[in-house]
Amino acid sequence: MTIAQFLALFLIWVAAIASPGPDLFQIIRRGSKSRSAGIWTALGIMVGNTIWIVGSLLGLSALISSQPLVLNALQLVGGAYLTWMGYGAVRSWWRSRGSIPVTAAATPIAQDEALGMWAALRTGIATNLSNPKAVLFFGSVFAQFIRPDMGFGWSFFIAAFLIFTGVLWFVGFAILVRKLAAGITRYSALIDLFTGVIFIGLGMFMIVEGVMGIGVKALG
Repeated sequence: MTIAQFLALFLIWVAAIASPGPDLFQIIRRGSKSRSAGIWTALGIMVGNTIWIVGSLLGLSALISSQPLVLNALQLVGGAYLTWMGYGAVRSWWRSRGSIPVTAAATPIAQDEALGMWAALRTGIATNLSNPKAVLFFGSVFAQFIRPDMGFGWSFFIAAFLIFTGVLWFVGFAILVRKLAAGITRYSALIDLFTGVIFIGLGMFMIVEGVMGIGVKALG
C-alpha cells in the first residue's frame, strides 16, 4: 500500500464514522441518559469496528466480494437485530410518554451506573455489527484497499491507526453528547422514538435486500 492509498483510506474511514447512522444515534440515545453508558456504548461500537477491521484484513472483505451470499446472510442477520433494537427503542418511548422531563443537573449520580457498563458495551457491539453502514463499508469499500501481498507491517499499522482514530471520535462524541445533556435529556423520549424508527426502517431495508439477493441467486 502506498502513502496516497493510505491517506485515501483514512479520509474514507473518517467520513464513514462521522456520518450520521445507527452508531451515532445509539450513542446519543444512551449518552443522553448517562455519561458512562454513552462512553461504554462508544467503546462497544469500536469493539465491533475492531472485529470488522481485523476480520477484513484476515480475508472477510475478500470473501464477501467473491461470495455475495455471505453479504446477503449478514444483511438478514444484521437487519433482524437492528429491527429488534428499534422495537426496543420505540417501546422505551411508549413507556415514557407523559413523564416529566428530568434535567441533567437533577439526574442522580447513581443513574450513571443504572444502565450498566456491560449492557452499554454489549449494546454498542451489537449496534455496530448489525450496522448496514459497517456491512457495506467493510464488504465493499474497505476491500478495495486490501491486498494479499500487503504484508503484516501495513496490516498492523492500518488496524492500529483506524482503531485509534475510531476510539478518539466515538468516545469524544459520547463526551460531547453528555456535555449537551441538559438540552438533549429534555427530548430523550423523542430521541428514543426517532432512533427506533430509523433502526426499524434500516433493519427492514436490510432484510428486504438480503431476501432479494438470495432470491436472485436462487433463480439464477
